[in-house]
Amino acid sequence: MLKHSLKRSLVPALTALTLVSCFGGSGSKSTDTQQQPAIAKSINSIQLVQPKNGDNLARGSEVTIQYLKQNFNIDSAVAYVDGKPLLSFTDTVAKLKVNTRKLGAKTLIIKFFSNGVEVQQTSVSINLLPSNPPRLYGYKVVAEYPHNERSYTQGLQYVNGFMYEGTGGYGESSLQKVDIQTGKVLQIKSLDKMHFGEGICLLHDLIYQLTWREQRCLVYDAKTFDQKITLPYNGEGWGLTSDGIHLIMSDGSHRVTYRSPQDFSVVKQLEVCSNKGYVSMLNELELIEGELWANVYTTDQLVRIDTSSGEVTGVVDVKGLLPKPLRTPQTDVLNGIAYDATHKRIFVTGKNWKRLYEVQVRKKR
Repeated sequence: MLKHSLKRSLVPALTALTLVSCFGGSGSKSTDTQQQPAIAKSINSIQLVQPKNGDNLARGSEVTIQYLKQNFNIDSAVAYVDGKPLLSFTDTVAKLKVNTRKLGAKTLIIKFFSNGVEVQQTSVSINLLPSNPPRLYGYKVVAEYPHNERSYTQGLQYVNGFMYEGTGGYGESSLQKVDIQTGKVLQIKSLDKMHFGEGICLLHDLIYQLTWREQRCLVYDAKTFDQKITLPYNGEGWGLTSDGIHLIMSDGSHRVTYRSPQDFSVVKQLEVCSNKGYVSMLNELELIEGELWANVYTTDQLVRIDTSSGEVTGVVDVKGLLPKPLRTPQTDVLNGIAYDATHKRIFVTGKNWKRLYEVQVRKKR
């Protein structure tokens, strides 16, 4: 069907057989941020040998800095990471420990001095990754509820005993309020045919709903579903949740963006990574007890993300959650996480699934 193929055509298929095959082992960033290897070239004959642009570094480990000089007097060099001086050295080889809390791409700048005067500088980008692999989790089904199999689930949120759901598809997108016990749609707002609905979030009596490629966040009155305003943004919209102050948005990459609910301006970004590299295809989001959970699109896995660093601390494998007898040709991938903070309940569903599941997460190791 068209609504299934539209989004899939933009991203490569992922396998969910192992942690490595899901996250990749190279740690390289997507092509929109890749840079060619940078080696300092200068008439002063200073050449940076290590590190190379794009090198991966485990947080807390040491990176070797090495440079060559030819017939040029260098008294010292100073290494900066993200603008902060971390190491001053006089030899052509030095060790630098990078132990910042926030992970992801770091700019390493080397400034060279002769007779106390800066004569040259060069920079490379290194990727700071977690030092430990994420914990692995399985699941137990606690309860199951009816779910409208015509709902192409893009956003899911539990509020005061009801489930709010955003659905996708051009000409089929909607915002819904649903009775959990019966799956009955109690209230619905259909989107204009030009909009492909994505993630939703309720915050301060308003409902925010992303659109996929239309670069608009639709804002509604939470009670009436009347649209109040439209907030613009750049890029694609995928998942949406909130920490009570900011809106937190995914766009299908390895980044999550914190935005102002007033004007949708960018407040900050996190780069999400495991010890194997960047974790992309982040889709529907939910904040659970201060930890950010995300569907990894096209897989049966949920990742648990430290919001202060971007580290994937855990991976929840829910393979087999929807049994084969409940699958149809329209059944699509896992997508949809909701949390009942009062009763500590986690709900999970998928696109065109016949069931909404309450699950209990269990550690594998």
